[in-house]
Amino acid sequence: MSDDRWNLYLFERHDRQQIAQWARRLRYFRFCRAVGGHANDGDELLVAIGLQAGADLADVCAALGIVLEVVAPGSPQPVPGVAYTAEEFGRFASIVPGSGGIRQPGFVELAGQPVYAHVQADRLEISLSDAGSPYEVTEAAVRSAERVEALLAPLAGRLIDPPRTSRHCVCPAHYPDMWN
Repeated sequence: MSDDRWNLYLFERHDRQQIAQWARRLRYFRFCRAVGGHANDGDELLVAIGLQAGADLADVCAALGIVLEVVAPGSPQPVPGVAYTAEEFGRFASIVPGSGGIRQPGFVELAGQPVYAHVQADRLEISLSDAGSPYEVTEAAVRSAERVEALLAPLAGRLIDPPRTSRHCVCPAHYPDMWN
């Protein structure tokens, strides 16, 4: 995609000045533009916390106030290659990879703000979008992110920046001019 087309897409919902202003206000969260198309994703504010092996996930989640649940051993899990209806698939517990049965945190509250927390092999990602639309980032979402950032300050040395390595992520590495 040409730079002109990309900029039209990146700044389609919020102009450059608005996104730059949000970027400078937020210390840890980054505005990430949706991939779009058939990805069924939305714009979000995203932060990633690096994880190491072992009990690190439990320690990080405890520091943030995220309660982890253990899924009962032998709980049904989807079988690769088998088709399920949405209702059937929704009954399976989403498990953190390599955790031995810890349920993905999913939708939780941090600092009284609704967020989505998802664990990958080496990171915990926390995303925020507008409460009225999970596909939009608004001023209200930025204010929520500012509240959550107070909880993230003790973990600042573990944050992964950028949380996504693509130009969809507005961060100093991809858009240094927005921090001037």
